[in-house]
Amino acid sequence: MKEGELVLLKKLHPSMKKFITLLAFAFPGMLFAQPIVSNAIVSQYVEGNTATNNNRIPFWFWGDISGFTPGATYHYYCALDTLNPAPASLGAGNPYFVNTVSGVIRRSANASMTLNTGYDSLVADANGHLKAWFGIEPTGSARFTPGRILCPKIMLNNGAGGTLVTTKLDFAAYHTTVLNFGTSSLNATQGSALYDSLNAATKNFICIYDNTTATGRPISIAIVENDGMMIKQLPSTATFYKNKVDSLNFHWGTIIPNNLANGVRALEERAFLTGAPIDTVRDADGIWCFGTNTVNMVNGTTPLYLNSTFVLTASAIIPDTTWTGINTVLTASSNSPNSIYTWDFGDAASGTGASANHTYLTPGVVNVQVVISTGGCSITINQTMVVMLSTGIVTPMPLSFQLMPNPTSGEIYVVTKDNNEKLITVTDLLGQTISSQVLTGNKVSVDLTGQTPGVYLVSVSDKVTGKTGVKKIVLQ
Repeated sequence: MKEGELVLLKKLHPSMKKFITLLAFAFPGMLFAQPIVSNAIVSQYVEGNTATNNNRIPFWFWGDISGFTPGATYHYYCALDTLNPAPASLGAGNPYFVNTVSGVIRRSANASMTLNTGYDSLVADANGHLKAWFGIEPTGSARFTPGRILCPKIMLNNGAGGTLVTTKLDFAAYHTTVLNFGTSSLNATQGSALYDSLNAATKNFICIYDNTTATGRPISIAIVENDGMMIKQLPSTATFYKNKVDSLNFHWGTIIPNNLANGVRALEERAFLTGAPIDTVRDADGIWCFGTNTVNMVNGTTPLYLNSTFVLTASAIIPDTTWTGINTVLTASSNSPNSIYTWDFGDAASGTGASANHTYLTPGVVNVQVVISTGGCSITINQTMVVMLSTGIVTPMPLSFQLMPNPTSGEIYVVTKDNNEKLITVTDLLGQTISSQVLTGNKVSVDLTGQTPGVYLVSVSDKVTGKTGVKKIVLQ
């Protein structure tokens, strides 16, 4: 026992001194223990603005506080306060209560120990710890002036049904900076809206980090909807949060500082009941696969959609053959509206866009390549194309026919749409004729068995219309 505590014992009745002494030795460190913050996960930033503050979004943190009577039920509410506040200060902000027993999360605009709607309850575990998620709604208080440094604060009663605040516990080591929504680049007091939808459990929490290891303090913390609070009904809730986040299953939303050189690089899901980590989604450079760039954002209240689980897919339509001197159309598509298409036509020329046009001047075989990139990930598609020498008469609609199977191990079938007489010619890439025959129906068999495996050209010329079509066949 401490010296001051021994002085106090000397003034008590002998029987009381004996009782307290026995308690002190039976439960060392508990009789005179002071509540402390044992551990916490607190976001580095909170939304704020003075006066009405009509862009409010929730601020969340996890707290493990100790020094309480095991098994006792403590009433509490929370707030945010300035550093080194006055002893009587109760902070500012409307508390959100996370009750892990009932599963209910609720908001109160009247924090109080005398109104049962103004507080919630926590039961100290066997070691005298209170562990829970806590939330605060920033208000129009001057404490929420952009640029100010605040820290979470928890008010508790005596753990015996009291209606007075007997403990004010400041999370003094966990500073959080107030940000206002804005569009100024690299502004230290402005932030931008970010939201997402991912496969996380309702009422779990997402800790957002600017590093891939999800270490240190999170940039922000958001709850996974639907949390049941319906704060979209409040006029002071940020518009993007009403429309893109609140009450929408699996959605979350928050404010990200505009001055964030690394961008968002990790999303760590933590459990509603225990605060333990469950899963982490990562991105190496803050530019996510969907194309969302979280580095030094400047979108203000216009939200960016992260789409953290997005997987890019893409395809391209590149003809097997074309002719010199005519316009060749190449197209590509993907499942991201943020995709950029870059073409290499294979003859030292290039182009951009989902649809590209190119005219080849020299016959031969070229490799056409298109790179589909969102900025966060990319897909490259390559295809060989045969450029035939044009005779100077452009045939705008080449003959259409089917070639199957392709690839083939020997025998192939050439199928046309009509019964016109047609000349079927097979050549290798050096122009040497392998076979030539006349088709009088709409289907003929061509046998390439015994030829060297590789790529061959099958030409079909209609003797009635004058149209010609050419396709590649791969012999395995």
